[in-house]
Amino acid sequence: MDIEVVKSLDGVERDSWDALAGGSFYASHAWMAYQERDPASSVRYVLIRDGEQRLVAGVPVYLVDSEASGMYDPARLFPDMPRQNRTLERTVLVGNRRGYANRVSTAEDLALRQDVVGQLVEAVHLIAAEEADGQAWWLYLGESDAEALLPYASGSLPRLLAADCAIALPGTSFEDYLQSGSSNMRRQIRKDRQAFAAAGYSCSEQPFADCWDDISPLIASHQRHHGESADPEFIRALMREQSEATQGTGVVHACHEGGRMVGCTLTYVTAREVTSRAYGFDHRRPGDAAEYFELLYYRPMEAAYRTGATRLHLGIGTLQPKIRRGADVSLLWGLRTGTALDDDPVAARAHNSARWQRLAGEMGRAAEKAASPFLTAAL
Repeated sequence: MDIEVVKSLDGVERDSWDALAGGSFYASHAWMAYQERDPASSVRYVLIRDGEQRLVAGVPVYLVDSEASGMYDPARLFPDMPRQNRTLERTVLVGNRRGYANRVSTAEDLALRQDVVGQLVEAVHLIAAEEADGQAWWLYLGESDAEALLPYASGSLPRLLAADCAIALPGTSFEDYLQSGSSNMRRQIRKDRQAFAAAGYSCSEQPFADCWDDISPLIASHQRHHGESADPEFIRALMREQSEATQGTGVVHACHEGGRMVGCTLTYVTAREVTSRAYGFDHRRPGDAAEYFELLYYRPMEAAYRTGATRLHLGIGTLQPKIRRGADVSLLWGLRTGTALDDDPVAARAHNSARWQRLAGEMGRAAEKAASPFLTAAL
């Protein structure tokens, strides 16, 4: 195996990188290109090629000098964990920095995957030692990747972070999806769609590049409606930059009233999945016609069926509405590897127990399906 470290994916073929992503947009070349633009961090990509020079593994390693999001700041996520004295005030994050669905990207047909994971980790540790405090943080990993990293976790227990949701799309049509669920699910979805149809909206499906300016104030309005800080000009700049970097992978589903866009969902499309990334709505008007579910769930599902994608990725948070519409729930974990530090297992288990109690309460009966021996060992 040949290992290389580069500072940009510009020289890495898009299809070669995306072949490692497992269909996940948040592990894709397009999303990496967007994250490269963040002035608060720099990035190194660890690439592993086999004897035929085929790319078989790769991870981004972000050197973060200033982290605006508490969801990606280990000091805020895990205040009980001891911190190393630093010569550089810098955090090393491995994997994507936005979107939460992180993965250790390797070729699906890779033999001896664990050996290759070990090579990735070794290269990451060299970067962490040279550029920061020797520690590397892997956040929002699925269970299988978290388990693969445990041998390198410096004696630390994995930390439970969140629950991710995706809806499998069986068959070849939206009706097949409906028939896969319970009678209660079908009844709720038909009620939603009837309410939306009765509202009389006109609807559109447009490339993100053609309407990023139109959706920006709607996204800002929705964030303010939920008590979040949302500067319209900041959102506008974010949408413009995201549109430019992701190069045609974004699709916007929107509803219009009187010729004006009043609701939207930004989605990203890969061959395997559609990801609903952001919802926007003009909350100066009532939103009582199931606009949220029509634009965030049902129209992206119909689009997925048209393209052959087999799942709708909805991400973390607001678990019950997703579960009621057929979402499967996967737990997401954080680990620290690299320089060994004392980690209090009692505090780690207390963190995991409290987080699981909250998530299980949100999941209801779906918690039983999400539980696993890996979770039990971390509690």
